[in-house]
Amino acid sequence: MSEGLKITIGQEGDGLLISFEGLIDEDSNFSELDGKIKGKVIFDFEKVSLINSCGIREWVNFLESVDKDSVLVYRNCRQIIIEQINMVHGFIREGATVESFYAPYYCEDCDKEFKMHLKVSDVKGLSAPAVKCPDCGSDEMEFDAIEEQYFQFIK
Repeated sequence: MSEGLKITIGQEGDGLLISFEGLIDEDSNFSELDGKIKGKVIFDFEKVSLINSCGIREWVNFLESVDKDSVLVYRNCRQIIIEQINMVHGFIREGATVESFYAPYYCEDCDKEFKMHLKVSDVKGLSAPAVKCPDCGSDEMEFDAIEEQYFQFIK
């Protein structure tokens, strides 16, 4: 396993919880997960700080080895993960779901950008939900991406 990626394996209810921390890059090795991915599996990307093109290749290759009957759930997907899901065929395989993710918002009152944690169920008709600014409480935060493109993964 790469010093850049830490993988933690645990249980959550009737499923396996696999949390990633750090960099997913050319040195990332998912072999410690071989044979462990069965049934319901939740991939938690909360602490992923970067994924590069070689890391994307490693991830897609790893997914190809996962049991086809497994139920895969993506949780706490950082913006970099959502962008890969939207652009790279095979980054999320057919039948897998995204449970929660981060989305870019901007508060004009604070002049700050925020990554707001959302659930897929919060998004209606590919429109960004209204959220309050965590700093000033303003209801006027703007979604800071093109909704139709960013929320492609929900279709």
